[in-house]
Amino acid sequence: MESPLKVGGELNLRVSHCLIAAPDSTMENVKTVYSHPQALGQCQAFLKHLDCRTIPTLDTAGSVKMIKEEGLIDAAAVASARSAAIYGMKILANSIEDSPNNFTRFFVLSRTDSPPTGNDKTSLVFSVKDRPGSLFNFLRELSTRGVNLSKIESRPTRLKPCEYNFYLDFLVHNHDKKVAEMLESLETYVIFLKVLGSYPRAAADSGEQP
Repeated sequence: MESPLKVGGELNLRVSHCLIAAPDSTMENVKTVYSHPQALGQCQAFLKHLDCRTIPTLDTAGSVKMIKEEGLIDAAAVASARSAAIYGMKILANSIEDSPNNFTRFFVLSRTDSPPTGNDKTSLVFSVKDRPGSLFNFLRELSTRGVNLSKIESRPTRLKPCEYNFYLDFLVHNHDKKVAEMLESLETYVIFLKVLGSYPRAAADSGEQP
């Protein structure tokens, strides 16, 4: 039986959006811009100045493909430069995103643990018991052991209204002795807890989103 997949690494890619249209199109032609809602939201300032209609689609590259296949001259898409190259389209404007510090984080999946490097991160998911102080006590276990919390966010479980799973990162490998002791203590406060993996911390990449 194969080992379950776990998080074995992370990669941070900078989001860099372009305005892409048909080869014969010009900026003056553009009346409608298509893209994923998140990409449209990340380029609000540019699109407001362009004064065009925006239409959400399922994905960025798919918007470029749709414009090409339908032969739209008065439309453009917000997508990556790679999308323009793949579909033989023209870039009307580069780097149209509002923030130069917008990064997307990707996990690298593996069937084996990444060995400790001394500069590691551990990701886990958990749900706390429905009683006063459960989340506070959970986080206090990290603090009292000097474990540096770098991220925490919640997502609905979809099993019960107002019930959440928490996704958490801390800056130490789970092979560290104090982490093993901490995880054992955390069992008091949780319904379930799963370590997703430990991996070397990623530096910010200057590349663009695919």
